[in-house]
Amino acid sequence: MQLLREYIRERLLSEELDVRGYIKPLSSFRTLKEWESIAGEFLELQKIGVDTRVGKKEKLDPRVARLVEKYFGFQLNVETDRYDLLTEKNILDFVEDFVNHRFWGFEREFSSYFPDMSGLRFAYFYSRGDLEPYVLLDEEFTMQVYGDLDNRKNLYHYTTERGMNRIQQSIDSGDAFDISCFTMAERPFFRPESNYVVELVGNVRAGFRSDIKSVAVDNGRRACNMHRLEYPGRDQDNLCRELDSCDGSVRTSLWNEYIATPEMIVDVKKP
Repeated sequence: MQLLREYIRERLLSEELDVRGYIKPLSSFRTLKEWESIAGEFLELQKIGVDTRVGKKEKLDPRVARLVEKYFGFQLNVETDRYDLLTEKNILDFVEDFVNHRFWGFEREFSSYFPDMSGLRFAYFYSRGDLEPYVLLDEEFTMQVYGDLDNRKNLYHYTTERGMNRIQQSIDSGDAFDISCFTMAERPFFRPESNYVVELVGNVRAGFRSDIKSVAVDNGRRACNMHRLEYPGRDQDNLCRELDSCDGSVRTSLWNEYIATPEMIVDVKKP
């Protein structure tokens, strides 16, 4: 894991990339059973009139402050610094809504996408004005979707020259981390500095018909935004349950997305 730790440190210290808050902590992800227990802790305090409605961190009762820091500390202390639209009050309001309402409908809202939600891990992070749910694309997720952890496929990845070298180093060292890839793109990539297209063999963790808005996690995995699990039309959702079923047309006119661990670079081109 040394290369991964160096990679994360490099990203966090890089002034020009401004990525504080971009790499999400594994500690934020929890199972449904764990989240239910957490909600219960807050509900017990609500019974005695102690909650997050005060709107500011410094006004919290110490018992509530301890729980918020333990379970939502990354969002409160890191993401509020990164995103101008996200405030302490937003986080505290979210905690109240999550404990009293959001969690209790979570399984009903998303259970149709997965064989067994109880084995998966979830977290909430900032996205486009709100805290939105993410599911960890770990071994449990991959086994539920594909029934196998050996899912090799030829893929493409937009990156910089530096990023390309980092991928090769991770392959050489065996200290691999997952990246976002594609096989079909109907418009140019949104980061102009990523002007290299790497063709690689990757071990697929998950595949999606369209951009899933994935984020990096500090254990080398990625997580996907669960609000993007749907897809235009009524006949299919965004998650591809066979390796090649993401390779058709892209109804969103963007690009499909595979989350994969790079195993071999095949070719490098400049678009």
